[in-house]
Amino acid sequence: MSSSDSDDQPWWSVKATGADSGDDDRQEEREALTDAAADLRYAAEYMRDAMTPAAPPEESNWDFTWLTQMRKRSDNGRAFIDSLWTVGPAFTVFLASQRFEFGTAAGMTFLGFIVIGGWHLRVERKATRLLTWGLPVGLAYYAPVAIIFGLGKVLVGG
Repeated sequence: MSSSDSDDQPWWSVKATGADSGDDDRQEEREALTDAAADLRYAAEYMRDAMTPAAPPEESNWDFTWLTQMRKRSDNGRAFIDSLWTVGPAFTVFLASQRFEFGTAAGMTFLGFIVIGGWHLRVERKATRLLTWGLPVGLAYYAPVAIIFGLGKVLVGG
């Protein structure tokens, strides 16, 4: 390297030549700058890691905690749980007392769901929410009853 090339560059980036090799002060300063740069890199990585928020916990595809928490946290959850023992059984008893075919009962449930669900969208009362959940629950309760009635008709021949 000529002296004009080394004059344009900072002193720490110029490689030591035969004349500079005896200069211990510059070598120590280069090592100190190298150590300082490594410490700065470490500090920057530490600050980046410290300021980065933690990754969210990995979610499972089969997580049903929302279903178990539904009763506590939403009006729909309370209405669903309450309809399991109020409107659902009452609607099942009505369907069973009239001995509707399952298709007819499903059609009635669908129409009732549309009418009461539309009414619920308009007034948003606890009773309409309970009825809206209770009709499908009652139909689900009625399904085994309808199967038994159907088997009874086949067995008796009527």
